[in-house]
Amino acid sequence: MTSSREAILDLREINDLQGYKACVRLQHETWGRDFSDQVPASVLMIAQRTGGLVLGAFLRAELIGFAWGMAGWKGSKKIHWSDMLAVKKAFRNQGIGYRLKLRQREILKRRGVVEIHWTFDPLQSLNARFNFSKLGVLVSEYRPNLYGKTHSPLHASLDTDRFVAVWDLIRPMRRPRAARELRIEPFRVINPCIVQKQRLIPRRVRLDLPADDSKSGAAQLLYLEAVQNLASLKHTDPGLARLWQRCTREACLHYFDRGFVVRDFVDASIEDRRGMFYVLSRTPLNK
Repeated sequence: MTSSREAILDLREINDLQGYKACVRLQHETWGRDFSDQVPASVLMIAQRTGGLVLGAFLRAELIGFAWGMAGWKGSKKIHWSDMLAVKKAFRNQGIGYRLKLRQREILKRRGVVEIHWTFDPLQSLNARFNFSKLGVLVSEYRPNLYGKTHSPLHASLDTDRFVAVWDLIRPMRRPRAARELRIEPFRVINPCIVQKQRLIPRRVRLDLPADDSKSGAAQLLYLEAVQNLASLKHTDPGLARLWQRCTREACLHYFDRGFVVRDFVDASIEDRRGMFYVLSRTPLNK
């Protein structure tokens, strides 16, 4: 059944100065007023007029979320760079971001766009779950400190390392997976971790894992464990947060250079505990 909030949520393109200014205010709420990459209303207006897309989520007359991006080309492919997505704090975790992405996909597909690209922090597990499990993106590019120092309190003392996600608009969206118990064999884990004082610590990065099964020749699945509770870790143990970033950076740069892609993000058991893992394979699988 559709809730009353869902029934009155209006997703529409923004074409007026008042709407663009509301997007700027939401940027302030999300990333702070000192955020150096704030996008002004004038740039949002130009993007909307020149093939980009500024999409708003309105509850009655109030803007509670928006997504915006620019039109572009990658070789002969018509693509869209989705630069920002923000939802007001009181309305997060209610599916509004997902609905914005689906409407964005619908509009851009009608325009002939074949891929949507955007970046996200590999250390943010909620974003990873959303992008891989719900949207079905693939990642084969890791950019260290892509945006430099932003002065946003959300980034704290960490570099702005980013995955570049690619959302294919030609292939059908992946169907939700059935819940199942997944157990990972330790020899497939790129960054073996230990638990000390209730904190998960990566010990090292293994750079010698094979791309293919030596017996069958089938594509090998490798797993990169993801940090848990990054938001609190950045403040309680910033040194450990930086260690996680260094290990993730080293692993991704090495395996991406060898032709691997990240194709999923899963919860799984390993030995006697639970964890969250990126799934890497040399050949992206469709299932």
